[in-house]
Amino acid sequence: MSEGRRLLLVTLGLLGLSMVTTRFQVVAPSAWRAWTAPITRASVVTADNVRRAYVTLVHERELSREVGALGKQNDLLRQQNELLQREVSRLRQVMNITTTQAPNALGIAQVIAVDPSPLLARLDLNRGSADGVRLRMPVTVPGGLVGQIAEVSEHRSTVVALVDPESSVGVTLQGNRGGRGLARGVPPDRLRAEFSRSVPIRVGDVLVTNSLGGVFPVGIRVGTVEKVMPLGPNDISRTVIVKPSVDVGVIEDVTLLEGL
Repeated sequence: MSEGRRLLLVTLGLLGLSMVTTRFQVVAPSAWRAWTAPITRASVVTADNVRRAYVTLVHERELSREVGALGKQNDLLRQQNELLQREVSRLRQVMNITTTQAPNALGIAQVIAVDPSPLLARLDLNRGSADGVRLRMPVTVPGGLVGQIAEVSEHRSTVVALVDPESSVGVTLQGNRGGRGLARGVPPDRLRAEFSRSVPIRVGDVLVTNSLGGVFPVGIRVGTVEKVMPLGPNDISRTVIVKPSVDVGVIEDVTLLEGL
C-alpha cells in the first residue's frame, strides 16, 4: 500500500471517530442544571463573603494599630498638657505672691519629702545652693507663710515649718491694729502666740508677719486666732492659740523669697 493511500485512510478514520464521539456526547439535562445552579450561586456568594471577611479583618487590624498609635500619642499629649498646666500654675503662684506678699521671689520649689515625725514639721525641697537657696530664706504659698530654710545642700534644702517646735515668727494683728507678738510652733498643727496684756485680741483675728527678727517680709498671713487663753493674776502677757493658714501636709509647691 502506497504512502498516500495509507495517509488517506488514517484521515478518514479520524474523521469518522470524531463524528461518532460528537454524536453521542452526553449533555446534562436541563433539570440537572436547574438543580445545580443554586449550589453554584451559593459557592460564588460564599467565596465572595470569605473574600470580603478577609478584607474586613485586615482593615480592622490596620485600624486597631492606628487606634493604638493614636492612643499613645494622646497619652503623651495629655502628659505634656498636664506639665504645661502645672508650670502655668506655678507662674501664677509666683505672680500672686510677688503682688500680694513680697516682690523678691526667688522661684518655685517642689516638696519632695515630709518629716514623718509627729513632733516635727519639716519639708524637703528639690532646690539647693546651686539654685540660689540660702539659710533662713522665707518660704511661702499664696495662702500664707510656710516657714524658713534651715538646711541647705547643693540640690536640696529643708524647711522648718511654722508649727515646728523650733520655729518662731513675729506676728501682729492684720489691719494695722497694732500689738506685736511672737508665735512659736506647737506640734502637730498649731501655734502659740504671746502678746502684751493690753492688746485687744479676739477669737477670729488674723495674724500676719511683722518686722520682728528681720527675716520675714511684713504682712504675710500666718494664721487665725482659735482660742484666747484666760489671764492669770500674775500673767504679764496674753497667750492665744493660732490655727496656721497653711496645712504643710498637703502643699506640693512653695515659693522661696529672698531675705530682707
